[in-house]
Amino acid sequence: MRKRKISIAKFISLIICLLAFSAITAEASLSNGDTHLFKGELEEAQEIYESVLKENPGNYEALWRLSRCYIWYAMMAKKTKDKKKEWKKAEEYARRAVEINPNGAEGHLYIAIAAGKLALHSSASKKVKASREIKKAAEKAIELDPAEQKAHLALGAWHRNVATASSIEKQLAKMFFGELPESSLEESLQLLLKSISLGGTNVKNYYELALTYEALGDYEAAKREYNNALSARPIYPEDIEIKEKIKKILAGRKYGS
Repeated sequence: MRKRKISIAKFISLIICLLAFSAITAEASLSNGDTHLFKGELEEAQEIYESVLKENPGNYEALWRLSRCYIWYAMMAKKTKDKKKEWKKAEEYARRAVEINPNGAEGHLYIAIAAGKLALHSSASKKVKASREIKKAAEKAIELDPAEQKAHLALGAWHRNVATASSIEKQLAKMFFGELPESSLEESLQLLLKSISLGGTNVKNYYELALTYEALGDYEAAKREYNNALSARPIYPEDIEIKEKIKKILAGRKYGS
């Protein structure tokens, strides 16, 4: 009987060791995938994340990283229909991540980002329908991780987009949902400034901040942030495209000398 107890104890210890080794191996693989992603090697990153997910279909870290990977694919796509395809995949993986771990900030963050991108390229009725969920997801990400600058960025952009919604969108919201969720340009400004203070000193953040200043009618501040965006080092695949947009904006009647 004593030998049997010892054997069971050894077996349990072996299982614990194997699980720990598996977790360490998965973590190392995910880190390797991240390295490929930030080098712009998206297919290599995707393959690594998927291999981790194949070993453990409930791996939260792999799921949200795959969502992020598809967001990057969308950034690199040229046609809107291709971008929408990638955003939908990103949203699917983010939702799976939240199902596995509702207390993980990343899953909610990438729901907000993917759904937000899709909404911007959808009909007025779909924008209105998605607006509440986008806000809820971004706010949840901030609640779970107050230092997540991308969540502040997403919510800041949401506030501007809703505050400047078209009359058609506002009428649809009133007709089917009562009203659009509460939003303001002032809240957008504070969230975007917070995002930058948390380390979001990059092209996208400065660009979104400039758009909000412009919506507020502060063209001097908008011009400053557009120029900050032009000076920032490109990090994400869409940064070059954003810089080209900014050059056209600054050459326009509002800013051109």
